[in-house]
Amino acid sequence: MGGPPYQVFVGNVPYDATEERLRDMFSEVGPVHDFRLVTDRDTGKLKGYGFCEYMDLATAESAKRNLNGREYNGRNLRVDFADAADREAFAKKAGGAGGGGG
Repeated sequence: MGGPPYQVFVGNVPYDATEERLRDMFSEVGPVHDFRLVTDRDTGKLKGYGFCEYMDLATAESAKRNLNGREYNGRNLRVDFADAADREAFAKKAGGAGGGGG
């Protein structure tokens, strides 16, 4: 909680996406520790979201800042911190009050 690896949520992922191509995209901001797309356990089909892990907060921040809204296969990806503690650490570092939001 609130320490490495830092996990970012990746939403609005097209159902024809591949982990390899998304890992490549998320590697643009820094080394990816792990990337996984979530699949339905019964059908094996993608659920439209996944998680990317980085070993440092600055790289996770860069992913959120630079990849949120990035178009991929006709959809704009949604990228945010997966862990509330990471969001608070980012807000504190950025000079924000943390908490709240919506």
